[in-house]
This record gives sequence, structure tokens and C-alpha cells, in this order.
Amino acid sequence: MRPMKRAIHIDFHTMPGIYNFNENWDPKEFARILKDAKVKYINAFAKCNLGFAYYPTEIGVPYPGMKGDMFGDLLRECHKNDIGVTAYFNVGLDHEQARLHRDWCVLNKEGQVIYGDRTANFFRNMCFNSEGYRTYILGMMQEVVDQYDVDGLFLDCMGLYPCYGNECQEDMIKQGLDPLNDDHVRSHTQQVMMDFSNDVKKLVGNDKYLYLNGMGYRNVQHLDTHIEVECLPSGWSYDFFGPQAAYARNIQENAIYMTGRFQKNWGDFGGLKSKASLEYDIWDGLSNAIDVSIGDHMHPAENLDTSVYQIVKEIYTEVEKCEPWTDGAKYVADIGVLTDSPGYLNETYKGLSRMLGELKYGFDIVNESMDLAKYKVLILPDTMKVTEVLKDKLEKHLSQGKGVLSTGEGGLNPEMTGFALEQWKFKYEGLDQSNSSYFKMLTDDSEDIGKMTWAMYTHGILMRSTDKSETIAEYIKPYFNRHWDGFHGYFYTPPEKATDQAAIARSGNVYHICFKVFDAYYNVAMISHKEIVKYCLERLLTEPTIKCKKIPSTARVTLTEKEKTVQLHVKATFPEVRGQMNIIEEHQVIPSGAEVSVKGNYKSAYLVPSKEPINIIKEGNYTVVNLPQVEGYAMIALEK
Repeated sequence: MRPMKRAIHIDFHTMPGIYNFNENWDPKEFARILKDAKVKYINAFAKCNLGFAYYPTEIGVPYPGMKGDMFGDLLRECHKNDIGVTAYFNVGLDHEQARLHRDWCVLNKEGQVIYGDRTANFFRNMCFNSEGYRTYILGMMQEVVDQYDVDGLFLDCMGLYPCYGNECQEDMIKQGLDPLNDDHVRSHTQQVMMDFSNDVKKLVGNDKYLYLNGMGYRNVQHLDTHIEVECLPSGWSYDFFGPQAAYARNIQENAIYMTGRFQKNWGDFGGLKSKASLEYDIWDGLSNAIDVSIGDHMHPAENLDTSVYQIVKEIYTEVEKCEPWTDGAKYVADIGVLTDSPGYLNETYKGLSRMLGELKYGFDIVNESMDLAKYKVLILPDTMKVTEVLKDKLEKHLSQGKGVLSTGEGGLNPEMTGFALEQWKFKYEGLDQSNSSYFKMLTDDSEDIGKMTWAMYTHGILMRSTDKSETIAEYIKPYFNRHWDGFHGYFYTPPEKATDQAAIARSGNVYHICFKVFDAYYNVAMISHKEIVKYCLERLLTEPTIKCKKIPSTARVTLTEKEKTVQLHVKATFPEVRGQMNIIEEHQVIPSGAEVSVKGNYKSAYLVPSKEPINIIKEGNYTVVNLPQVEGYAMIALEK
């Protein structure tokens, strides 16, 4: 298979009525623009959201008035130029077939086929349990695989939309499920999608790429050949990519960051982010040991926009220069963060990713099926319960003198009757029913947090230290919860007094914070919440792989590793809130003189790709890298 890197994802969703469709499109020019822009791989349109095909299909609906074989011609021209091509099929949407075959559509709980914003995309969705649709869409994919030398298939919009249609309900009854039980309906739909995905894998085989976009990464890791982390930050937020990348790179060997050139959202004709903004996204990928892809949308009557591809060329030229240091590099992490999610991560992990990034800790997100042995510290965040499988791995981890930080309900058994392991030597007293509680540090070594009474903002559990554990911060209850008593709305809920309960406690190498601190940080971003996590981690991880001086919290510092070098990535740029959008217009600067200490002994360091030498000195177990001025981003290679 051709290497999937410096990629372009080309959306081509074309409404009916384009009278001059593909009038000025030329496949040779198409491939030339891509090659000149240093592109090595594309996802290209075989069938779009509307349901139109862009090749002369005998099964589907070719776009009316299409001249020639757009997909076949672009495939051949790209292959001549050593550019890989995956065929894009939207399988979750097919509005042409949906309007002709209502029985091929998902029926929602209200009995509707059409619902929501009818000027958008997802106002109706296709049901994979419909024999007609299943035969139709699998037939189109087989047609493309048989007729064209495609490098793979990309299946889009595989979101889970529970179906209450007749075929699905009859099928549920045969299986002994209850069609009036929403959980059963959701589970049935999920199984239908898994069955469909298995059929696709049989069709594609093992010698082509396959990505099932919308299915949980973990659920289909035996079917996907890679993961494409789709994230247009202006639509998804700049907090989406970090945790997804940290999880994806541990599920699949090959992961890609698919950003987009759009200003507002996908399909945004006339929208182009600044070059600085696109560079930021690409740097996010490289510094997370992930390859990169840029999403585009081609005009239905024209060719690729040369203004867009001039920027792509400038960016991908620099990416190509860095590939001797980035190809095959692995992310270096001290901390393993546990999740039980099949794929898409919630606000807890977004808050955690932001917080650990600001604190400059390298971390992976992992699940209980993975190897946890390489991590010095494990985090069980906010709602992460401990199963029997995870319990055994935590026992081994702690027996080796390593540390654990748990927060909120993290660390409890699945029944939520207590902590799962005896090493949590705290008395569990149930879920916290307060909505306005506080904490206050008791120790003398917490200068950064101080002695103020701090709000929790989110809540988790009540706990008490025992004679085998110590209280780091006390739990302080309010005079009353926020509530309405028929006379007053109790909005003002000042702290009343301390209790005997602990807000933060330590038991050996286990620290527990009683409230959902990462969820709180995502929603409130209070510095004291970050400081208490830092307090715990500094004591659990006394020699982190990297330590920083004079580098702001807005910057990100990570390490990736190859056989002979370690790459230090320093990213200075960050988005600014402008009205309803987060925008990057120009790069930020870290003045020269900042330092990053990297654990280990290295003989030399230089900027990538110029190989300009960087001054380093040895200090104990660390090599101190004296940074030059960093404008936007710098990658520094340390020779082992």
C-alpha cells in the first residue's frame, strides 16, 4: 500500500442543478496541482452525501450531465504521479436514494424519516438493516473495488442513529430484544452497523486501506487499517484533537490528523483559514507522532483551487523536510490515562488534555486491554471505574512502586459501593449530593495553591481519611445547596465550615481528589484546580521526562522518539477567542533563553530540518536544552 502521508481529503458533495458540472475539470491538471503541492495521498469522491456517483456506475446514480469518468480518470492520473487514492463513499447519507426509498431510511423514535434542519446533512439517515440499501451500497463498493485499482475505502457518516423501523423491530423481536426499550434499540442498531462493517471488510480484504468514520475506534480496531482523527477546530473546538490523538495512536499503528482548510465548517465554499492556523494544526499532528491530512472541497464545475494549494504546498514542503525525523516516530509519555470509551472522548478528557498540556506532561490515553507497564503514573479520571481486568493491572502497577491519581468517581468499583482496591485506604461515604462545596489545602508545601477556600464547581464523592492515609485538603460544606425553596432562589451559597471529610487525600502512592476536577477544568478553567493536580503529580512523578523554564502555559512541549534521536517539539502559537470563533491569525513567540530539560544523556542537539546546532548542557539525570527564539513552532533533534 502506498504511504498515507501529506494527505488531502477532498469533499465533493454536489447538489442537483449544477448546469455546468465538471465543465472546466481536467484530471491531468488535478493531479499536477496535487503533486506540485507535495501531496502523497488523497481520499477522493466515488459517492457523495447526496448519493451521486462520480464514475459510470451501473448500480447507483451518476451525477446528471457528468462528462466522462471523474473518479477513474483522477485515480489513473494520481497513480501516474505516485499519489495514493482511497475511494470515498458516504454510506450514512444518500439523499437521492432516501427520497426514493423511505424504507431504506432510519425511522426515529417519533416515527419520522425527516427531522431537524433540512438545509443541513443529517435530517435523514440510512438504515444498514434495510436489505435494499445494504445490497445497493455494498454493490457500489464492490463495483469500485472490481473496476479500479483503488488503494482503499473511506466510509463516512457512520454515526449511530437508533432505528425504530419495521425491519429493525421485527429483527429485534426475533433476537428476544424489546423494541420499546431504547437501550435495546440502540444496541441493535450498533450490532447492525458492526455486521455491515464486517461485510465491508470482507469486500475490501486485507491489502487495502479501510477506515470506518464515525464508528468507535476501539469497536472496529480489528477492521480499520488506521485512524483518521477528523477535527476541524473551528467546528469541533481546539480541545477536541488532543485527547483523540492520545487515544488513537495507541489503538492503531497508523493515525492521521484530518484537519480542514475551512474557516467555519466542512463544505465551506469561500472559506480558507490563515496559513498560520493550518500550520498550527499540522504541528499538532507532528508533535503527537501522527501524520497529517488537510480537508478540501472542490467546486463542482472547476478544478482544485490553486490559492488553497499554494498554501498546502508551502506547508507540505516543510513537512517533507521533517520526515527523516517524524516518519515512524513514537510519542513519549510518562502518564497513562485510563478510559472505557470505545472512541470519542467527553469533556473530562478534553479538560484533562488541556490541563496536562499546560503542565507539560506527556500522556497517552489507554484502555484496560492495553499494556500499562511503560507508564510511571496512571490517572483514573472523574468517572473511570475499576473492572476486574483493570484491578489486576493496577495491583501490578502499584506493587512496582508506581503511582496513581484518581479523581471524582475514578477508582470506584463498577457497583459504586466503594474503592475497588485496598490500596485506596480511604473511607468511601457515597456520592456527593452537594452542588456548592469547597476545598482548602492543609499542607505547608502548597504555596502555589494557598490557603484560600476554593470552589469545586463539580462534584464526585464523599470520603474520609483513615489512620492509614492523610488528608491533603479538607472538604468544606456550604450553608446550603443552590436551590429554590418557594420563597428564594438560593444562588449565594457561601462556605460554612470544614467537615471531617477529605477533598484530597493520599494513601501511599495513591492520591485521590474527591471531585471531578478535569470536567471542572474544561468548563471553568480555574487555576487552583490545575494546581492541585500538579501538586499530586509532582509527588508521584519526581523525575518527569521533560521539565520546562520560562515557557508559558499556552505553549505545548512534547517528545517523540526514533531509534537514534529524540525530537523535542515546542509549539508557541495558540488560538485567540474572537467573538464566537477561536482564531489563529499570526504566530506567537517565545523569546530565546527558555529551557527544556530532557531526561537522559544526549551528545548533541540541532534544529530540524536545518541542523543548526543548539546549545545543551548536562545537569544530573537531565540534558538541558537552551531554546533559541521560537516563532510558532520549533522541532529540535537530540542525538542519543
